[in-house]
Amino acid sequence: MAPTRPGSAAEQVLLDWLESHLALVSRLDHGGTAGWKFGSVHELVAACGRWYIPASLPAGIRGLPERQCFANAAATEREHPHLAYTEGFAVAANSPLPTAHAWCTNADGDGHVVDPTWSDYAGGAYLGIVLPPHLRPKAPHNWGVLEAPDSLYPLLRSGL
Repeated sequence: MAPTRPGSAAEQVLLDWLESHLALVSRLDHGGTAGWKFGSVHELVAACGRWYIPASLPAGIRGLPERQCFANAAATEREHPHLAYTEGFAVAANSPLPTAHAWCTNADGDGHVVDPTWSDYAGGAYLGIVLPPHLRPKAPHNWGVLEAPDSLYPLLRSGL
């Protein structure tokens, strides 16, 4: 597994959670994904994801409504082309539970998070994948790319 960087308690929580999901998936006798590159979204993020550095929301980028992270990150990327839409799993600083989440990162690759959804209390840990431009949440639903079967299954079958 690529993501082995837990340097904080929140990163350790996220890594432990991911490893437990990977262990469960490996115990399932499910032939439905036989021949696919990845058997689950957890395997995809473990293999292709990287750790990102929590950071305060930069000046000029506004916070957006909670519980709309996929649409918020896509809108922020459209408004600020120097950012890259990123999806994966994160742990909010005020929560002990990882969740599917979307945020932006600096396109220059410095690894810093620009999270318009959790701007008030910044995330404690982020593990995710910068997704190619053709993969973005689409209105009217704005579901996460790694959440919606029509976008996730091709990634699991063939990879990025």
